[in-house]
Amino acid sequence: MVSASFIFYAFAIVIVTVTMLLVSHALNPRGHKRKNSYPYESGIVPVGDTNIRWNVNYFLIAISFVIFDIEAVYLYLWSLVVLETSWPGLTTASLFILALFIVLIYEIKQGAFDWGKRQQGE
Repeated sequence: MVSASFIFYAFAIVIVTVTMLLVSHALNPRGHKRKNSYPYESGIVPVGDTNIRWNVNYFLIAISFVIFDIEAVYLYLWSLVVLETSWPGLTTASLFILALFIVLIYEIKQGAFDWGKRQQGE
């Protein structure tokens, strides 16, 4: 049987969604000016080519940030239940930190964080 709180929650989701769509439709400007055809309506006329070559180090740093940010989330959650998990939890968290430390050393040795150094042939 479906509870009353679930029905209320589903109904609230539908109401909020419909309200957001209606307000967005009411506030949306209808005019199609030439400025509106630009990707960004900042008033600055785009100049040049949009095919920019990004350095691969940018993506390596971004991926590293995501990996270590997720590590912080897991360790924060572990710190909330550290007393209940006792030694098995400490062992698991230590292995997790060790694995990520090995990944960090690997990234450093591969040169993922060497932004200023140029390699031969560039």
